[in-house]
Amino acid sequence: MQKPKIAFIDDEQRILRSLKMHFRQTHDVFTTTDPNELLHYVTANEVQVVISDQRMPDKQGTEVLREVKEVSPNTIRILLTGYADLNAVIDSVNEGEIYRYITKPWQNDELKKIVNKATEIAQQTQNIDQQTDMLSHVNSARQVLVLDDDENVYKQIKANFGAVYQVSWASSLEQASDLLQRKKFGVTIADVTLNQENIAPVIYALKHIQPDLMILMLTDFKDAHMVIDLINKGQIYRCLPRPTNLAIMSISLDRAYSHHEKLMQQPILAARHHVEAVPESEAFSFSDKLKNFFTKVTLWRRVKS
Repeated sequence: MQKPKIAFIDDEQRILRSLKMHFRQTHDVFTTTDPNELLHYVTANEVQVVISDQRMPDKQGTEVLREVKEVSPNTIRILLTGYADLNAVIDSVNEGEIYRYITKPWQNDELKKIVNKATEIAQQTQNIDQQTDMLSHVNSARQVLVLDDDENVYKQIKANFGAVYQVSWASSLEQASDLLQRKKFGVTIADVTLNQENIAPVIYALKHIQPDLMILMLTDFKDAHMVIDLINKGQIYRCLPRPTNLAIMSISLDRAYSHHEKLMQQPILAARHHVEAVPESEAFSFSDKLKNFFTKVTLWRRVKS
């Protein structure tokens, strides 16, 4: 049986040798220090997973993964780096649409778990035609949820995009849980802070329950590690700056909803947005508001299934 293909790019041969040693039994491993050589290989072969270092002499890893996406959109992309640079992290999701962001030094077991899952997902979806017929969605309601405690954000989104999208607003978790049970949203625009509380676990839970939900984070990003968690645990679709840039929001919203519609037409592709459930051990530390939200969401999930 042919092994799945994985490609690594890093400017350190020592790291490439180590990675090849760890995966040569399970994968057909290609390694290189040259971005052009990587793109040539990915173009000529059906590669399931590409893992790129971020800081390299010729190109940043985010650039490399963006180019990989262009020549081979079915290849799952992972960024591996020892530097949690905020701009690079944001670019990795906005430009490269990466599956995971892994920091050095990595744990071998954790890296293998991520790579094996990425490989499995790539194999499940590699023969799916990702071209969609958008005509079937012209007459369907395009539901967008704004989860933000600033009413001006909702009014701005409603005023500028209300002609194309049905925009709902939740300024609390209670309102959000009620809306989520009544409507099928394709896109959620959310701040990571709601009423002075970090609601990142809510983002993770929503993505776990509804993988086809595209999440646009509209917030004042300052912490690279927070964004890394939003990528790894919440598979957010875009990181957008606050205050709202309407031109960027317009492009991001249209692309996010188109991607949601693609996943609706080809549900198996939602596996590419797989995230783990929020561990129960973390739930114990939640505030009462978060606990109540998770209780309602858990019941909602059971009803749906």
